[in-house]
Amino acid sequence: MENIMFDIISWVGLTICIGAFFIKDVFWLRLATLIGCSLLFVYYSHIAIPQGVISNLLVLLINAYYLLRFAKARKAEKAAQQSPTTTPLATQAE
Repeated sequence: MENIMFDIISWVGLTICIGAFFIKDVFWLRLATLIGCSLLFVYYSHIAIPQGVISNLLVLLINAYYLLRFAKARKAEKAAQQSPTTTPLATQAE
């Protein structure tokens, strides 16, 4: 029963990773790849395949890094939009 669960995890992870090739939005592409590689990382760890573990871990870390950069940029953009902008003196006089 345990092996069936890990086989399901591997198929779901593989499906998500292959499906990511059809995603055009970069955020969702990286998120899907992160999830798919996480599942494949778990599977390859279970069956003790070092190449699978290392490759999926590297792709997972790369996508996590870019998702964090995306989140920081988005947070900075929201902060810039919320801060009051100074109006030019000409418009204030009118």
